[in-house]
Amino acid sequence: MNGDLLAQVSINSAWPLSCQNTGVCTISELVSNLLPKLILIAGVVFFILVIVAGIGLLATAGSGDAHGMENRKAFLTYAIIGFIIMFSAYWILQIINFITNGAINLF
Repeated sequence: MNGDLLAQVSINSAWPLSCQNTGVCTISELVSNLLPKLILIAGVVFFILVIVAGIGLLATAGSGDAHGMENRKAFLTYAIIGFIIMFSAYWILQIINFITNGAINLF
């Protein structure tokens, strides 16, 4: 792959920052810019974890390995708990945004 071509791609067009005009980002602006991307990444990771756990459950269901089955169930449970935490955090931030009348620019 041509390294010169990669050097010409502007990251600002794909990942624009709200503090481009001033050149100085506050912590709230950084969080506002990164949070939607982190939630997207967490959703993709959750999807992959559920697929892996499901395949593991199917693979161990036929073998009769009770210990392996418990491990796969725990894996799936932890993935779902992580999703619930992520979903709750998103809605807590939405509530904070509503209470402050959009003073915090989250999404």
